[in-house]
Amino acid sequence: MTATITEPTTTTEPALADLAITATGTEWLRKLAAVGAAVCSRPPVPILSFIVLACNRGKATLTGYDYSTSAVVKLNHEAVGTLRNSKALAPHSWLVRTIRVLTARKRDMPVTVASKTLLGRPMITVTAAGFTIPRLHDAPLSEYPDLPAHGELDTFELDREVLAAALDRASVSASRDETLPILTAIEMQSHGRLLTLQATDRYRLSSETLKLTKEVQDFRFLLPAKTWKSVAKHLNGEKVTLGVLVSGDVHGKDGGRASVHLSSGDSAFTLTGVMGDYPKIKSLFDLDFGMTLEVNRRDLTDQVIVARELNDYNEPALLKIGPSSVTLAPSFAEGGSEVATPILLADTTNIEVPDTAAYNPQFLLEALKAINAEVVRFAFYNMVKPTCISPVSAKGDTPSTYRHLLMPVRLPNRVGGE
Repeated sequence: MTATITEPTTTTEPALADLAITATGTEWLRKLAAVGAAVCSRPPVPILSFIVLACNRGKATLTGYDYSTSAVVKLNHEAVGTLRNSKALAPHSWLVRTIRVLTARKRDMPVTVASKTLLGRPMITVTAAGFTIPRLHDAPLSEYPDLPAHGELDTFELDREVLAAALDRASVSASRDETLPILTAIEMQSHGRLLTLQATDRYRLSSETLKLTKEVQDFRFLLPAKTWKSVAKHLNGEKVTLGVLVSGDVHGKDGGRASVHLSSGDSAFTLTGVMGDYPKIKSLFDLDFGMTLEVNRRDLTDQVIVARELNDYNEPALLKIGPSSVTLAPSFAEGGSEVATPILLADTTNIEVPDTAAYNPQFLLEALKAINAEVVRFAFYNMVKPTCISPVSAKGDTPSTYRHLLMPVRLPNRVGGE
């Protein structure tokens, strides 16, 4: 008796992909990281954990949106053939994890992400290194929120490195306390051909003014420092185009410029600002800083690091100033009089007798690291008023407009007097 084995038959043909995009694993992971700046890690609604894969006229983009930041990133990919004007949703974290695992041995291998419908449900597949990994989900594309529409108030270009460096220096003074959201922002304010960036957490203040290539309309925008840090590394062109956007519901109000659009290279982000009145802090620079001290920044930084690491808990670092010298010493509750630190040569003005200023060593260190100059200047009104810290420009260099105000720690013997 001979058994006959017959091949099983099926009446259902495999679903054809309605979107398929092939790019290297490196390209996928880089662009997914960029669009991830606008994807919620803990979304208020599940669909915000997804991104939109779109193909329009043979060009592929990735889009993310979390109701405050939107990201649109162009993907460098292989030709997509006849697939045109199609969209699909994909879970962002799953896509990143799957591509990272499949390309672990060779990041630049081709990876194809495809979308199709299986049994009436959307399905995303990732194909690489001989594997095809599917993921079914129930998030319909129609429920993904539309990106908000804005009118453009003005637009201008800045050198990416110049803008990024200035915003990074300003963000040093932004607060980390989320209970005071307005102090977690960097204030961007333009007037004519000048763009001023400043931030404060009430104990320090950073400010810098950039020159623009053209005159722009006056605007004011509060850029969340945390958001800036998440998008800055993905702006990869030589220039950044900054568009000032306004939405109808806040148009005409003070501070009503609701969003800015930053685009550079193949990434573009639209950022919603913090609403509210920023503290009037510009007048703090109007103090008559009659006493100055100029010292090598790297040498002083070394002493600040020692003080930060070895200080007693919650104790300030002591800046001891002589007529032509300075030292930065750690302070101790016991035995502090025996501390000795190397004496640094300094150029001083109007400092006739030795004096001491006390600072939070971490704040002082961050101020010094934000300055890119060989010599740093400390300007004093007195030792209990804010100290203005700024770079000393080398001969032939363009003078820097960066200034950092740092509030000293009031020493016990000065409580109640100056």
